[in-house]
Order: sequence, then structure tokens, then C-alpha cells
Amino acid sequence: MNELQVSCEGRRYGFEQNRVVRVGRSTDNDVVVSDPTVSRQHARLAFGPDGWVFEGLGRAGTFRRGSAVTRLLLREPVELALASPHGPVIRFEPSGPASPAAAPGPGEPVPAAPAGPGGPAAAGGAPNSGVTPALGAPARPAAAVPGAPVPPAGDPPPPAPEANGGPGRAGPFHTAAMPRGPVPPRAVGAAEARDELASAFQILVPVRSWLKDPGWRQGLRLLVIAYALLPLVFIALFRSSGNLTTPGWAYSLYVAPLWGVAFWLLIRPPEPYGKQELLIGLGIVIWVMIWISVVTINVNAALNPRSLGGALLVGFNEEITKALPILVAALLLLRLRAVKLDVRMWMFLGTIAGLTFGVREASLYTTIAIERIAAAALTHSANAAVIGALTFAYRVFVDGFQHAIWAGVSAFFIGMAVNYRRRRVQLIVFGVAIAAVLHALNDWYLSNFSSPWPWILLQALSLLLFLGYTMSAASIERTVRRTPLFRGESMIMEKFTEPGERA
Repeated sequence: MNELQVSCEGRRYGFEQNRVVRVGRSTDNDVVVSDPTVSRQHARLAFGPDGWVFEGLGRAGTFRRGSAVTRLLLREPVELALASPHGPVIRFEPSGPASPAAAPGPGEPVPAAPAGPGGPAAAGGAPNSGVTPALGAPARPAAAVPGAPVPPAGDPPPPAPEANGGPGRAGPFHTAAMPRGPVPPRAVGAAEARDELASAFQILVPVRSWLKDPGWRQGLRLLVIAYALLPLVFIALFRSSGNLTTPGWAYSLYVAPLWGVAFWLLIRPPEPYGKQELLIGLGIVIWVMIWISVVTINVNAALNPRSLGGALLVGFNEEITKALPILVAALLLLRLRAVKLDVRMWMFLGTIAGLTFGVREASLYTTIAIERIAAAALTHSANAAVIGALTFAYRVFVDGFQHAIWAGVSAFFIGMAVNYRRRRVQLIVFGVAIAAVLHALNDWYLSNFSSPWPWILLQALSLLLFLGYTMSAASIERTVRRTPLFRGESMIMEKFTEPGERA
């Protein structure tokens, strides 16, 4: 018997020579290939006068060694790739000699004579066989069953007879799901088109593979999802809230972590850092929140920020609120654990104190902005409504940032003061004074003048100082360490001093 062995996707099949073998993704095929790029009715194989013949049916195509094939005479084991040169591989292994061809009937072409030395088969194939061995396309189709008449060239092939001897006779390889006859061409074409469309969609929009992708465990993607959906969640949760501080809390807390990430990337505190620094940061947040409610707001209520003197007092009051937890944490860490952090770490922790202050302040000032928008709606004043909306956006997006850069500058000097004992008081006063003066000028100008351009220049100056210290913090500390004026030693900077600088 001339059996055909087929191997695909880890499964192996065996078929006798009187069997028409169908290959494809549909479950009614004899060889089912699960890959979505394979056609539903991809190919069929039948035993002819010259052996097993592979014939492609689907539009997806079949490839052998990178070249497309539509019809192939299997004289030896062959591996084909379905749908693409890199698609699923199917292996065909014919066994036994080919059966002799049946005698030709009236009007049929004479079959080729057996190949002999120097004969046509020696040149690579039998003449008029219609098949190039293991390659090329046919001159005419081969008969599906031995002994069946071969139609003249150009005529369509006759329908293949049912396997195992005719209707109703189930052979050893027969399954109930196997069709009893050929599928109508129109039905096959419509099903093939729908199947190709579904396969293309699965390839171009692989939702299942996305859901199983381990990349979802990366924090950045989760952060993007949260920041894309949180504003919509705010609307759903707070649309019926009558508390005007709620939008200020929600959106300023929404923006503050983004500024925190930006400050971390700008300052780049050196390693090591870990749980200790995380706990210090949490303590600073708690301190600032409590101190504002208990001390800062009550002191500011007794001051007049419209005068320059009152603005200076407000500036010192608020900058001390942010600087005090930095100083306390640094001194406690030095006293209890004999640990000095790098000044860049204290600078970053200072920005955390500033962001916390800005979030708390935004919850108060956004209330005023919303009331201004509501009043503008009652008076139909578009200009007042625009100013109210811009004020709300400024408080939510920029207020915390402003407080953070001032607090970062003062925290830099507090870190220097902890590292250099002799000039400790002077460094602390100098750092807090810089931040307080910038803060006071900002508040005083906003209270007394209408043109925004000098205020913008003042903000640019604050930003210039902050960015300058982010770039030169380590080099400034190295210079201070070598200067006799300070007479101090930095435990942390030993690791960051070049060998030539220690002399």
C-alpha cells in the first residue's frame, strides 16, 4: 500500500492511497491546523498515477524553501510551510512505490513510458505527467484515484470519489465530520473570505496576546492607565459634591506625583536609597499637612501680604513650614544613626515638602476660583469666567511646582549645613532667606500689580536658581569641602571625590 504519513503541530496522521486528504483550519478537515493564518480549506492530497499529489486550495498560499507552490508531486519526504514562508510546517512522507498507471481510454493521451537509463525520467520527470517532481506547477491535473481517466488539458478535474469505496462505506480513516462530497465553490469562496477577514483582524488586533503580555506588570503602563482614567473617575465621583475644595484636592493630588517624578529625574539623588528615605519622605508629608493647619494658616491670617513687609513675613512663615521638617529629619538622622545623606537627596525631599504645601494650598485657593466662575456665569461675564478658569488651572498645575522649587533650594542649603558643622546656622539662614524673599516678592507683586510679565520674570529667576543647583549640587559640595572657610568634612562625599582631589 502507498500510505502517506503527515506530521503537523506535534500530531501524526496516516492515510491510505484511496483516501482524499484535506488540510486546513476548519475542524472538518482530515488534518486540522490551528494557526489563524491558515485557510479553512487550505489544501488537499490525492493519490494519482505518479504518486501522492499536493494541491493548494486556499488563498493563504503554501511555501517550500521560501518559494510558493500550488501543486506538488510527493516522491520523497517534503516539508511545506503554510500561509507564509515562516508559517506552520507540515511534513508529508510518502511510502512505497507508485502504482502503475491505468490503461488510457479512447481519446486520452498516452501515459509516459517507465523511466529508464537516459529516458525522460532521468531528466527530472515523466513527459505529459503534468507534475514537476517536488516542485513546479502542473501542465494538467492528475487523477485523484488510480485507474480514473485523466481529463484533457484545460478541462476541470472530475470530483473525487468518496474514500474507501463509495457512499456509506466507512473505512479505517473515515470520520463522521468528513464531508460526503466536494463543497460548492460559492460556499467555499464566501467562507474563505470571511475566514481571511477574521484571521487578518486577529493578526492586526491581537487582544488575547495583549492580555497575556507580561509587560502589564511594568509600573509605567499602569501609571499611564491611571492618569488617563482618573479625570473621568473624578467627574463620576464628585459631580454631585457641594464642597468646593474637592476639585482642588483631587486635581492637585493628581498633578503632584508627576512633578515629583520630574524633580527626581532632574536632581538624580545618588544611590544608595531605600526604605529609610521613603519613611523620611512620608514623615515630611505628614509634618507639613499638620503644621499648615495648626500654625501656618493662623499666622498668615494676622499678616497683610499687600505690604512688602507683610509679604516677607508670609514668605518666611511658609518657607519655614517646608524647611523645618527637612532640618529636623537631617539632625535626627545624624544624631541617632550617624548618617549624612547627600545634599541632592535632601534637595529632592525638599521638593516633596513643597509639593505637599502646594496641594494643601490649592484646595483653598481653587475654591475662590470656582466662586469667581460661578459669579461670572450669573453676570454673563465671559472675561471673568476665563480668569476664574485660568486661576483654577494655575493653582492646580503650577502652585505645587512653585512651592517645590523654593523648598528645594532651601533644602539644598540645609543638607550642606548638616554636612558642615561650623557654618551650619549661616547656611540654614541663607537657604531659607533665598526662598522666603522669592516667595514674598511673588505674593507682593500678585497683590499689587496687574501686569503679569514682571511676575513671569520672577518665576523664571526662581526656576533658574533651582535648575542651577540640580546641575551643580555635587560640584558645589566638593568645592566647599576643600575650602578652609567651612572647615568641615562630608562623610558622604568621600565616595564621590576623585583620587587626585584627596591630596
